Amino acid sequence: MLSPAELSLLSRLDLAYRRPVSGLYSGERRSPRAARSPEFADFRPYVPGDDFRQIDWRAFARLERLMLRLYVAEEESSLNIVLDSSASMELGTPPKWGSARRLAAALALLGLAGMDRVAVGTLADRSRRTQFLRGKDGAARIWAFLEKLEPAGEASAPQLSQLDWLRPGMTVVISDFLTEDSWATPVAGLRRRRQEPLLWQVLAPDEENPTLAGDWKLVEAESERIRELTITPTLVDHYLAALAEHRAGIRRAAEGAGGRMLHTLSSDDLEHLMLAGMQTGVIRR
Repeated sequence: MLSPAELSLLSRLDLAYRRPVSGLYSGERRSPRAARSPEFADFRPYVPGDDFRQIDWRAFARLERLMLRLYVAEEESSLNIVLDSSASMELGTPPKWGSARRLAAALALLGLAGMDRVAVGTLADRSRRTQFLRGKDGAARIWAFLEKLEPAGEASAPQLSQLDWLRPGMTVVISDFLTEDSWATPVAGLRRRRQEPLLWQVLAPDEENPTLAGDWKLVEAESERIRELTITPTLVDHYLAALAEHRAGIRRAAEGAGGRMLHTLSSDDLEHLMLAGMQTGVIRR
């Protein structure tokens, strides 16, 4: 799924969660709870029942009040990767599917390396997913799942709300997002379920900057609807304006839910994908 050079690149990177997370087990993500650890967080007044071993006696000498010294807790989070495997992902030159699947594999590896619990599933079918896995040994099982997937069927924004396997943490949706539905409500639902959304749009270069001209009969990949068009420079301009407006709506949906959105091309190699993630603050060294 990934070359040795790409694995070496990923070994130097990590996912950057925007908000503190709270898991069930110890891990490497900053938690909203305080605990004993080497990293100091804050003071708070002592109340009966607190662990007296956390009392800061130097603070008592200055303030003449019992104060507890709090530390940052590090716990695991969950990384939910939702991959659009609809028929439209097979389109483009090069096809979007290969780039989207490799991106899912790379992000899963980053999550596993960070000791998150990681699961990968499809947008259209909530039963097509892996179990939540932890540790680098889970990469082989996730990649085997990705290898077996083939693009087919239709995808829509409301399908995101039907995925009942998502856990609190970060939810990454990898798709071309070329649907007529609004993503605002389904993405807002992720926030209510204590998830940080990341919407990652993958388009082909010929979708980003079409070169078609003249008379064409176009067949919609998922619904198989047919439309005959005469493609003129003016029509291409209208398409580009509509694409920009649609992308802005996706970005508003992500940011309105406390998340992020970014877009890359199917022709980008993994290094460019990770660089795009770093520029957005999703990935860090």
